[in-house]
Amino acid sequence: MAYHHIALPIISILSIAAVPAFEDTTFLDRQVASYLGAGVGDAGGAHAVIDPKLKLKRCGKAVQISATNKNALLVSCQELGWRIFVPIRFGRNGTDQSNGGSVEPMVQRNQPVTLVVRRPTFSISYSVIAQKSGGMGEYIPVRSDRKAKQLMARISGPGEVELTN
Repeated sequence: MAYHHIALPIISILSIAAVPAFEDTTFLDRQVASYLGAGVGDAGGAHAVIDPKLKLKRCGKAVQISATNKNALLVSCQELGWRIFVPIRFGRNGTDQSNGGSVEPMVQRNQPVTLVVRRPTFSISYSVIAQKSGGMGEYIPVRSDRKAKQLMARISGPGEVELTN
């Protein structure tokens, strides 16, 4: 009978130690999918799973998920101060197909944008003017001035385009 009094505290201590100290990234993926109404990799869903190597301390309260802009969600824990951004995958024509509405263009016609040329050993960036509006992943014509040759570049972010091979 005396063993029951000793065993109960030991079992409760062991069960507390068994709770992982870090957030389960697959659970965070499910929360993001629920928030967006689309699975990972689907149009309107997260672009990829949250990296399971991330060691985010377990949040005492529920994590918060909020839209930051048209191409990412913010997943955060206010009490611990951590936050991650989860990119969203869009449809082929730049529309968010989870709600059927079109996404505002990331680059507007005649807007100055940064053109980035990336290579394995270096990258170069310089300022150009967008000749057409477009959304993430779309190819648009750009040029450095009116007399310069027009180049086709892919929109890689807000105010940024890149030359691809």
